[in-house]
Formats: sequence, structure tokens, C-alpha cells
Amino acid sequence: MTLPDRYDALVVGAGPAGSAVAAHLARRGARVALLESKRHPRDKPCAEYASPRIAEELAALGLVPDAWADAALALDGMRIIRGDTAFDLRYERRERQRSAWGLDRKRFDALLAAHAGASGAHLLQETALTELLRSDAGRDGGRVTGALVRHRNGRRRAIHADEVICADGARSLTSRLLGVEREVAFPRRLGLVAHYSGVAGLERSGEMHIGHRLYIGLAPTPGGEMNVGMALPLDRAPRPAVAAFEAAIASLPAVARRLTGSRRLTAIRGSAPIGHRVARTAGPGWLLIGDAAGFIDPFTGEGIYRALRSARAAAAALLSTDPAAAYVAERRRAFAAKDALTWLVQGMLATSPLLAYATRRLASRPSAARTLGSALGDLRPATDALAPRALLSVLRP
Repeated sequence: MTLPDRYDALVVGAGPAGSAVAAHLARRGARVALLESKRHPRDKPCAEYASPRIAEELAALGLVPDAWADAALALDGMRIIRGDTAFDLRYERRERQRSAWGLDRKRFDALLAAHAGASGAHLLQETALTELLRSDAGRDGGRVTGALVRHRNGRRRAIHADEVICADGARSLTSRLLGVEREVAFPRRLGLVAHYSGVAGLERSGEMHIGHRLYIGLAPTPGGEMNVGMALPLDRAPRPAVAAFEAAIASLPAVARRLTGSRRLTAIRGSAPIGHRVARTAGPGWLLIGDAAGFIDPFTGEGIYRALRSARAAAAALLSTDPAAAYVAERRRAFAAKDALTWLVQGMLATSPLLAYATRRLASRPSAARTLGSALGDLRPATDALAPRALLSVLRP
């Protein structure tokens, strides 16, 4: 098939965000090229725990639950454990319990990329972006007009587009090329993840174990496997990944007991620092979506929903006369309050006495835990959990 040299949109990265925006645009009749530097299915280090609202976002793409059932496992929620204190994060909307999801990211990402292709996008796998193309330099260095790409066979070509949508993840090359990437100053953590089999007792729920300066999440995934993901201090003299992983498990006896008799199936993979910061998320001819647009240490498990929601915002923005301004405004409406709530959670994680106090209060006040869980699960406005009354329900003696 001969591919055109010009598109309405060039999407860089065929993860959930990139595949979703490509599908949205292609279903509308736009000419879309979707680049993926690897080939699906490919590994993706991730906690593989997604909040309930991904179901609505996938439906907006034309994917009914049966279409992605093989890549997802319905979960009742997450049990938060700190020492001898524990409480359950459950997700409710209009007093109806909703499921979180344990995902097989290899299958899930491959399914979304295939759906983008079936929707009409040109999926170019094993094709890597090497350089952004710009118009004559002016304010902001000129308008982005496309990219130079390199195919697996070494062939290089230019792809021109009216808009370049950057969805290349937390280690985003495009954000660096655009000059908007910023250092992650806080929190600075190392993320490690591996899959296990034979972990008993967690078929319908996950657990998040909080220790001293670290936390470990256990999330069931399809096929009877368990994702074991952790966030550790990013020390100046880091140990090898295997040693750090095993030491973290040993430091939390409840996690060690859970994993007794289990078998690690995969290599330990990770990234550092967890998180990504950018100065801006849009400019002339370009938008950043998903993790490439910045994300906070994902203790609250909202990354997949955020990717899909930002993809929908980007697709809608391209209908406006000023896509960059429209996208920035929609991101603010969609994410500003949730970002504030996520930063509050991170502040508690960094302040051990406050975290211990809040954990005890949430364990004894189920209604407060439900409000927090539903806000973190994107089922009610984050402002509900940030309201003075909600905060007092957690913090008052």
C-alpha cells in the first residue's frame, strides 16, 4: 500500500492515548497516521490497574465491553494497608458499585492499536520518529508541520500533517524535541514491576501496601496472574533492580506472606523517575496527550483513564479554530481538580505522621473512604473529596 506524505493528523505513539485519538479522528473521516516504534503486542511496564471510567471512554471509541473483555479483569477495588491499619477503596456512582480493572497491557494496547487501524488510521509499526519538522522559525520556534521518521528497514521519510499529536509516553522524545520537558523534582521514585503466578486470595481485589518511603501494589490481571508493582526512593546510589525489588518485599511482611509459594514469571522492569513534567501541553501544530503531557506518581491508578480522556479532548480540540487553546482549556476542566487531589495524596505519602493519622481515620469512617475512592476512581468530581466537609471527615479527631 502506498501511503500519502500528508495527513490531517500524525500521532506519535500507539499506546492507549495515541491509539484512542487516532481512532476518534479516523472514525470522523480524518486522514491519520499512527506511529509505533515497536510492534504490538509489546511489553509495557505498568501497574496495570485502571479506574472504572475507562469503560465509558472505550465505549466512546466504539468498543463495547465484550470487545476488550479478554484483556481486562473486573476488580472490586483496592485495599489500602499500612501496618495493622487498612481500609477499602471502592468506587460508587449514584450509589451503584463500579468495577476497577486489572489489565493485560500487552493485549489491551494491541487491541486499541488494531481498533485504530480498523477505524481507518494508517498504523505504521516499527517506525520511529527522529525529528520534528517546523515551518520558518518564529515565535515558539515555528509551527510543527510533521516529522521525519525511520522505518525498520532503515528507510527514512518525511510525513507532513496539519497537527502532530504526541503520545509517546513518560519518556517522551517529542516533549524533549519541543523543549517543554522539565525535571521531576518531587516525588522522585523508582518504579519496578513484575508478574507473578500462584498468588492466592486476591482474585477480585487489589492491595496497596504502604511502608517506610515506599509502597507496593498487588493487582490481579487476566489469566490468573498478579502484577507486583512498587515505588521506591530514588537514591543517589541505587542497587540493582532485583536486589531493590526483593529488599522492598522483605521490608513489608504482609507482602512477603502474600507472595509465599508464588512464582515470578517475568523479568523485573522499571523506570525512573516515576512521573513526567512539561512546561506546556500544546503549541502551534502540536498537542501532548497521555503520559507525554505529564503525570504524577500513579499511586491513585488513574493513568489509563487519563490517557483515554486526554485523547478525546485532543480529538475534539482539532475541530476548533485554535486547537492548542481549546485543548489546554479542556484539559483544565477535566484534570485540574483531580491533579490537586493527587498532589494531596502525594503530600500525605511524604508525611508519615499525617499518613498514619489519615489512614486510621479512613479505616474507621467508611463514608469518607467511599468519597475518596469514588473521586480517585473518576466517578464523582474530585472537588467532592477536596471540599472542606470531606477533608474534615478525614482529618477531624
